Amino acid sequence: MKVDQCFWLYVLECENGSFYTGYTKNLAIRYYQHRQGKQSARYTRSFKPIKIAQCWRLFDTLGTALKVERFIKNQDRKTKLFCIENPEELKSRVSRNIGKELIIFPFDASRVEKESVKMD
Repeated sequence: MKVDQCFWLYVLECENGSFYTGYTKNLAIRYYQHRQGKQSARYTRSFKPIKIAQCWRLFDTLGTALKVERFIKNQDRKTKLFCIENPEELKSRVSRNIGKELIIFPFDASRVEKESVKMD
């Protein structure tokens, strides 16, 4: 399996207090789409995102990105909050769950939000 791609995994905090989880190849563009309601998920068209709660960069395959996204989505709110507040913990939790060591790093969400705002 060739690892030559970078994906973003992200958790958005929405206006109703819920979390939305997704993956993408370009988070600044995807966050802009979510905020504008264009090409965004039905959920974020109904409940607009107010910020990127946390994001990670994953260097792996699309299949692994989908597994990590599914892992985050399947967690309860308490666990999602823990991963948001302790982003380095996601790596060990997911690695144990899928049985594979990951190359995944937390990233400063405010930097991505600033890039996204430039698109307005």
